[in-house]
Order: sequence, then structure tokens, then C-alpha cells
Amino acid sequence: MDSAALAYFAPPAWLVADRARALPQSLLLEATTDGLAAEWTEQLVRLWLCHQAGEEPCGNCLSCHLLDAGNHPDYLDVIAKNGKTLGIEQIREALEFLAYTPQSGPLRVLRILAAEQMSTAAANALLKGLEEPPARARILLLSAAPARLLPTIRSRCQRLRAPVREVEACAHYLRSQGVGDADVQTLAERYPDRPGRALELVSAAVWRELQEAQSQLCSETPRSELIWRLVAQWGKDEERILLLRDLLLDLYADIFRLQQGVEANSAAQALLERAKSRSPAELWLDYQAWLCLATDLRQNLQIPMRLERLLWRWFFGDREE
Repeated sequence: MDSAALAYFAPPAWLVADRARALPQSLLLEATTDGLAAEWTEQLVRLWLCHQAGEEPCGNCLSCHLLDAGNHPDYLDVIAKNGKTLGIEQIREALEFLAYTPQSGPLRVLRILAAEQMSTAAANALLKGLEEPPARARILLLSAAPARLLPTIRSRCQRLRAPVREVEACAHYLRSQGVGDADVQTLAERYPDRPGRALELVSAAVWRELQEAQSQLCSETPRSELIWRLVAQWGKDEERILLLRDLLLDLYADIFRLQQGVEANSAAQALLERAKSRSPAELWLDYQAWLCLATDLRQNLQIPMRLERLLWRWFFGDREE
């Protein structure tokens, strides 16, 4: 996302300069890699590393120029390559990076994106680093699914409050980028914290297909043939499977909101019925299964069959048609 888009959104409270500098060494934020939260953490890193920062980074010091060039010697981003699992060697190298003396200022900063994709061995290696981090180190974990991290990792990190989901700000931004009124509100409600993703989708033909898929998934009279149609249309390649997965995760999130008495983005009657007829525990297991679909893709675990089963549970739960 263009960093200029941040001007449309309110920064989180922890980005205020005094609070940012007082944050503890190890932090955890629930965030996708392509959302606003990830963008705000880049601003947080700039505040930490700027040589002359006041209320915000100066933009002119050596540290700011090095960050702009993407080669700051005291800052390391770690992310799973090509969506694969984060391995123990990547984490060991990252911890070794933290152990060295800072070259440009008082701190070294490690940011791990999609931290839930760490292997068990990698997570255990990171845990050792969190137990005794170097005095001049900051460790920032971003995870779209913090519940999948080791409890001991979560307990050693202070949770940063996720930025507020600003639907109207996202709509304003999308209009400024030329998105038509027919799509703005739907996109802003579905991707209030991922405006860049919203803009990317609406520019592609797949956006209309996603809207059609949502109508089918919210059908008040589900039929098994809908499952086969959705699998045939969306199970062709990894990108389309993940788009369908993201749509289902959003719909499950709407159901959870309805069960808690909170207004949902998609208040279709079908979602209201699911919220009334299914237990939170059952729905949570299904939500977790959709989350794990990305891992299944990397392991080539019979994805069409997995999609069929997950969609059956979406429409019919444990019962037969």
C-alpha cells in the first residue's frame, strides 16, 4: 500500500512518540502482512531508530535514509519465503543479528511477519531469544493468528492493541483512488484495515466473482450442488483458494459478532441462522480449519477434498443434507 494512504487513518495510540519509546523489548501485534497494522509498525521502527526523532521520525538523518533505502544495518525483517514455513535457521540467524552491537544507533530491531508460520523448532528457538533478549534489542512479532503461537511466546510479549477498524476512512481512501460508489462500501466493510488489498481486488475481475461467491455462501436454501460449483470455481490454484478462504474467515467473523450481539458487516439472514443454530465452539473449530488451509496448501494435502469438507460444514454443519 502507498504510505500516503496512512494520512486517511488515525494512528494507533502506541505510535505516540513517548509511548513508542517506552514500550518493552518484546511485542506482539495481531496483524496481516499487507494491512494497516503492518504499515504502522514500520513507522514505529522509524521512531525507534531515528537519530533525531521528536514527535515523529525526522526523515533526514542517516538512519532514516538507510531505512528509505532498505538497507539499515540495525533492522531486520523476517518473513516466510513464498508463503512457506518459517524455519529454525531463519530464526537462529535473526537472533544472531540481534546479538551484535548496533552500528547506527542505540538499538537493533527484529520484526517477524506472519509469526504463526514458524515451525515448532523455530518457535522454540525464538522462545529462548525472548527469555533473555540482548539489552539493546527490540523484537516485534506480527501474526494474523496469535492463538497459533506457543502460549509461552505470547506470555513473554506485550500485546499491542490493534488499530481501530475505520470503515469510513477506508471508504474515503478508496473514493480518492477512483473506486466507484457501487463497490466502495462493500470493500470498506470487508477490508477496513487492508485498503491496499481492497484497491487491488476491485481492479481485478475476480472481485465480481467474490461477490457472487458471497451470495452463494449466504444462500438461505443451501444445496450440495453449490459446494461442487464453488470447489470447481475456486479450487483451481493457490491464489483463488486463499481468496475463498479469506472470504469465509470474514463471514465466520461476522457470525461471531452476531453471537456477541455486535452488528456484523454482512447481516444476511443465512448468517443470522448460523449464529443461532451453531455453538461458538463448533464454529471456532471450523474457523481454525479454514485458517489452517494455507498450511495444507504448502503440504499439498488433498486440497479439493478439504475444500469440499469445509464447505459442507459451512452449509450443513455436522448434519446430512
